[in-house]
Amino acid sequence: MTAPAWLEVLDEALDACRTHGRADLVQRLRRRRDRASGGTRIAVLGFAKQGKGNLVNAVLNAPVCAVGDAATPAVPVEVGYAAEPGATLVGRADERIPVPVERLTGEVGARPAGSLRRVEVGVPRDLLSAGLVLVDTPAVGDPRSPRTAAALDVLAEADAVVLVSDATTVLGAAELALAHHVRTWCPHVVVALTKIDVCPGWRAVAERNRAALSESGIDAAVLPVSSTVRFAAAKAGDQELNTRSGFPDLLGWIAGQVSRPPESRSALVAAVSVRAAAAELVEALRLRAEEAGQEAGVDQATLLNRAQRRADELRRRNGRWQNLLSDEIADLQSDAEYDLRERTRRIVETIDETFDRGDPVKVWDEFGPWLDRALAEAVETTYTFTAERAEWIAQAVAATFGVQYDLDRVTPPESGADRIAEVRQPRIERFKIGQKAFTGLRGSYGGVLMFGLVTGLAGLPLINPISLGAGVAFAAKTISDEGGMRRQRRQAVAKMTAQRHVDDVFLRFSKECRDAIRHVQRKLRDHFTALAEDLADELARERETIIAGSAERERRTARLRREIDRLAGLHQRAGELGLRAGRAPKELPA
Repeated sequence: MTAPAWLEVLDEALDACRTHGRADLVQRLRRRRDRASGGTRIAVLGFAKQGKGNLVNAVLNAPVCAVGDAATPAVPVEVGYAAEPGATLVGRADERIPVPVERLTGEVGARPAGSLRRVEVGVPRDLLSAGLVLVDTPAVGDPRSPRTAAALDVLAEADAVVLVSDATTVLGAAELALAHHVRTWCPHVVVALTKIDVCPGWRAVAERNRAALSESGIDAAVLPVSSTVRFAAAKAGDQELNTRSGFPDLLGWIAGQVSRPPESRSALVAAVSVRAAAAELVEALRLRAEEAGQEAGVDQATLLNRAQRRADELRRRNGRWQNLLSDEIADLQSDAEYDLRERTRRIVETIDETFDRGDPVKVWDEFGPWLDRALAEAVETTYTFTAERAEWIAQAVAATFGVQYDLDRVTPPESGADRIAEVRQPRIERFKIGQKAFTGLRGSYGGVLMFGLVTGLAGLPLINPISLGAGVAFAAKTISDEGGMRRQRRQAVAKMTAQRHVDDVFLRFSKECRDAIRHVQRKLRDHFTALAEDLADELARERETIIAGSAERERRTARLRREIDRLAGLHQRAGELGLRAGRAPKELPA
């Protein structure tokens, strides 16, 4: 069976990306190839607080996405069709954990950072029954943030994108840059202008957004919508109010994406992806060709001096990243140990307050489980802090090389907080009835004797009502004093036991935390040492190339230009493929 033309073009682009060492483009194109025969996937992207979750909920008339102050997940939420509502957490190792939809936000929030790959939600909606999947992405923000990377990663599998921007302000430079990036990799884009119900001037904002998109060369319609009005219309069953919400236009656009023939859709998204990848490769090769062309006119001595300066810069950079790594790791070890010590110190303060006021006999059953939970939470929090700081260090060191670091490779080992041994209840000495009776008799003896002798001077016998009353009073006082002393001893023993347990946990996990940090340090050191060695080898090869003479440079420049021409031809073929798939020429990204 003959492979379709778009598949051949996509495979050729994959080979080109592999040849030029662009693993990021290879992964993106491979994911596009793998899901070519799937249903329609529409991603919802936007910056924070723009109403993405509300928009997805309003499209489906179902509360499937967290909104407002709820803990929105740092991973994509894929909403597809299911006969019964349900949700599944998909972990990094592709393990699948079913959870009830109503508990989804809490379950996601309880998971450690970085432990999830995505969240899948199924709801019974006719809109989704034709194979449509809506993907609510994490908020776009800092380009170095894992949330932003997770959001943009969705583009590799999206057939269309809804960019969300509220009507309070016009599109800024960052939003226009995002729209341009999205439009480069996705053939169908629409801008949903949200919150028009609270912005009286939304019409002017919509027109200014359309003008800004047009001036930037971005083909994307602007559809004003209000999720609040949509919910009110659905609740009241008011069609006119629903029309005023703007959602019929958005739903019509979504329906248009779903109705596209699968083969045509696959060909179009493949064409757009190939053109985007080819454009990136051509730009990189053009820069290299221009540099090589400039070098061809420079004498060999100048080129050798330039290579020597780059080698000197590499040596200085080696010193900088090594010092940076050493200093940051030392700071991290100190901060992590201080963090754990501070948390355990607060636990010890609570122990002292608890047993200063309470009797271990009465409070230990409740105190023991609390102490175990508090220690586990302190250890887990410290490990989370350590993991996030380790990721920051990795990116800071990588920045000295002008590259990004794969965060999955620097994650410290698990904290092991679930393996903390339970605190053992100390042997608590109780004041039993027999002991109280014996203590009372011992105390009453002095009272009877003392007051019996005094009253004997008045002619009364040794045992008389006064001496007996004194004996009872002395007995009660002795029992009370002995009970108090025993209670203090019990409190001291309980404090000592609990504090020793806290110290044991601190010693163990501060050692494990230091080991985890050293593990991260070794991984980063080995990785960046290898990277520096690769750069040094590259400079050495460049020096050899310079010495070999300008003929090799000219041959290399010619090879680069031939490769640029080949990729330009691939870019053009992809454009023709997109046109045959039914896309107007002006709508294909350049």
